[in-house]
Amino acid sequence: MKKVIVLVLALLVAAGAFTGCSKQESKEETSSVIPTVLNTVEYTLYQNIFYNDKAGEYNGQEVTKEGTFATLHDAYSDVTRYYVWGYNDNTKCCDWQWELKIDDVNNLPANGCLVTVKGTYETNDAALDGLWIVNPEISVKTKYKGNSYDIDMLSMSNTLERVQITNVINFPDKFSGKSIGFYGRVKSDNEIEDTYYDNSWSVTVNGDFEVPAFGTKMIATGTVGDGVIDDVKLSDNTQY
Repeated sequence: MKKVIVLVLALLVAAGAFTGCSKQESKEETSSVIPTVLNTVEYTLYQNIFYNDKAGEYNGQEVTKEGTFATLHDAYSDVTRYYVWGYNDNTKCCDWQWELKIDDVNNLPANGCLVTVKGTYETNDAALDGLWIVNPEISVKTKYKGNSYDIDMLSMSNTLERVQITNVINFPDKFSGKSIGFYGRVKSDNEIEDTYYDNSWSVTVNGDFEVPAFGTKMIATGTVGDGVIDDVKLSDNTQY
């Protein structure tokens, strides 16, 4: 009988240790910093599909992507679009992004989360670039718990930011009054432009701030006005 009790106690201790381990493994990681995902293979594939017109060759292929989750408000088509994206390399001037066809918007990750997406490529004219990932299964690897904005360009790649700011400038009535966060370079006393590329985009900003040296990379937050960004606050850009 004593041996049986010892055995049972040993099994209970082992089960307790296993349960404790399971709880630790299931604990979700969080971060207040947008993840930096570098993947040259994804960038090469992205270039091949969208710039070398190879989308048809990948139609129906099952894929797995790891990157940053972002939401884009497409005023041209009056739809919300969802993406997983990353950079080519540490220069961060070149990026890749895959649109996700989301049928159920409930329980989506927050913008800026590091996610893994499993799904299938589909060519479709409804996708912004003619191809998206359908039936995406999204799992969060690192939950983003930083600041959030109605128009959250801080969670976007440089390419997605360019698309979003173009929407904001050209359709001010659809974005007026919304909070906004974005990144760029100081172009003039009251203009912010694309971080990496000249003559890409620029937007007028109004606010009580000290103007940094022209060309300085900054983060800007404010409220969308009539084709401008009002109540702007500038802060140092150490990430983009």
